[in-house]
Amino acid sequence: MEYLSLIPATALGYLASRTITHPTSRIRRRMPNIKTKRVQVFPVLRVKVFGKVIHFHHWISFSVILLVSFFVSLGVVDYIVTKGILFGGIIHGLTIPRKHRKIIYKDYTIEKLVSIDHN
Repeated sequence: MEYLSLIPATALGYLASRTITHPTSRIRRRMPNIKTKRVQVFPVLRVKVFGKVIHFHHWISFSVILLVSFFVSLGVVDYIVTKGILFGGIIHGLTIPRKHRKIIYKDYTIEKLVSIDHN
């Protein structure tokens, strides 16, 4: 019976991820950017290294947390509702277009600063 709560929790996780993680959503735009020169930790986790940006998507983080929760008791993550929300976030991340799922991409801000205009 406990697993029946997995379906609404998964739907809730999917909808919450879709609403919060979209770059143009009102909620996302109101979130503060917490970052240093090379590391951004909120609202997304990004690290700039050697002219590249490594973006840790929410579905990657949720996958790691969900996988670890099956082997280790982690408090609130042990609840089936929390696992459903994590699973919904993973489903959302895997349903976005493939070009938006890139993990490593060029840092265009550094390219613009370093490039020489040949006009």
